[in-house]
Amino acid sequence: MLDLLHDCDPGNDDALAILAALGHPAVRLLAVTTGAGHLASDRTAINAAITVAAAHPLVAPVCEGSVGPLLRERLIARILDMESALDPARDDLARVELDPQHSVDRIAAEAAAHPGLTIVATGPLTNLALALRRHPRIQPLIGRIVTLSGAWGLGTKTAAAEWNILCDPEAAAIVYGSGIALTMVPVDASGTVPITHALIDRVAALPAPAAKLAAELLASLRATHRPNILTPTEAPLHDPCAVLVAAQPGIAKTVRARVDVETSPGLNYGRTVVDFLGRSDKPTNCDVVIEFDIEATQEALFASIASIAALQRGDVEAGSIIPAAHQTKQQQGTR
Repeated sequence: MLDLLHDCDPGNDDALAILAALGHPAVRLLAVTTGAGHLASDRTAINAAITVAAAHPLVAPVCEGSVGPLLRERLIARILDMESALDPARDDLARVELDPQHSVDRIAAEAAAHPGLTIVATGPLTNLALALRRHPRIQPLIGRIVTLSGAWGLGTKTAAAEWNILCDPEAAAIVYGSGIALTMVPVDASGTVPITHALIDRVAALPAPAAKLAAELLASLRATHRPNILTPTEAPLHDPCAVLVAAQPGIAKTVRARVDVETSPGLNYGRTVVDFLGRSDKPTNCDVVIEFDIEATQEALFASIASIAALQRGDVEAGSIIPAAHQTKQQQGTR
């Protein structure tokens, strides 16, 4: 069983990754830690709490973390509002209560309690960088970091930089330079795994709350995808790929490389410089995913959601879930 902590910024694809971690039979999800990125930190924490509630009786603590990057100003995603899923406020959905512990301290606590811990990061790397700086003793205790971040080619937010890295390049440089075993899932690779109509239909056919939310998430991502000459024709799965490759390394092909993050101001700020050919004198520091088995990855996601659905058949009300009608204004937050 893989002890796993998921650090994220939900967001629809992050929420799917949470469900994948909760439902995968090889994973024990110890905690979900959130921070600013796709949305402000209060919203990402709420969205994670909604996602975990949808997976009852499977549970994990949800902690709120960093409100912004280490040095730069916080970026705004400027994504399209959606008709369903988690980009608009979802006051109709229940949520678990947030754990009062800060994400940074939860990361340190779980690493200390579970030597060999795998951390999957599908958002900016601020929480993880702060945990390594504030609690340096945990560095040798973390078994592996799997990060959905960066690109070996062109950027997604700028011509040079991918979104999760650009949100906090200085934090990314700390994590990539930490010496911890690292798997990089670049958008060049995760972007090849499509959200197909067939996948959505299979998930939607599962009779369970988790599957209903997952189908909404998938359908919203597909409906709002705007392809261009540099992006896939079909909406890419992205964030769940990082959780799934942590749980099932065989679904992806990796290559050892040296990866550095550009933190100097200018056109290349936030670029991940991926050296596959050993052209520098620096040692390799990363296993870079270069290819996914698309069918196996889609099947792994479906199987994870199906396992939650199987548990939910005949489920009873969970005392830890806050009914939507009883949410306070402070708990609800705003976009």
